[in-house]
Amino acid sequence: MAVEFIRQFEGGLVGLWKITETTEALFARLNPAGTELENYLQFRNEGRKREWLAVRLLLREMKGESAEIIYSHHGNPSLANVTGNISISHSSGFVTIFYHPAHQPGIDIELITRNVEKAAGKFLSNEELEDCTFSNRRSNKDMMLRWCAKEAVFKMVPYSDIDFASQISCIAEPLKTSEGMLTATFTNEAKQYLIPLHFKLIGDLLMVFGSLKQ
Repeated sequence: MAVEFIRQFEGGLVGLWKITETTEALFARLNPAGTELENYLQFRNEGRKREWLAVRLLLREMKGESAEIIYSHHGNPSLANVTGNISISHSSGFVTIFYHPAHQPGIDIELITRNVEKAAGKFLSNEELEDCTFSNRRSNKDMMLRWCAKEAVFKMVPYSDIDFASQISCIAEPLKTSEGMLTATFTNEAKQYLIPLHFKLIGDLLMVFGSLKQ
């Protein structure tokens, strides 16, 4: 078993799985059939196969039962035969799930060492860029914190055409601890959401997550 942890947060469950198994071992443990098997057989990349299998095994560990994951035409995951909502993320040999029985969860994981300097202007406002600048140098880890936060928010709100730099703003202290909280705001013409978020560093892996009551 490669479950790193399964913990309760905000009335839901957050799980993290480190993929150390072979594709064959994961497949044998999940033993997909029917529609799930058909979906699995569409993958050719071994990495994507392992992620797909590990997500479903993690969900089984979290829920204690088999749950079918389906996707909307926008690519948003949901549960076909179990009540509640899920958000999924994967990066660098890890998969994570945030399950909530009532709210819409959002979760994102990335390596904190991933260089986002070139893309920063596309997802951060000028004010946020200033907040990530210390001694005339931009802090990659602080930009990454906001990137993960905005990805998590994007998965929560019921809108798909979103400008990350102008519609999602993140208020955060400089990243100096391995876990804590920050606040994000999503704004469009119809509504504004104020969203508290958790962050956690597991080695070099950064996790940001929260849930939204809709």
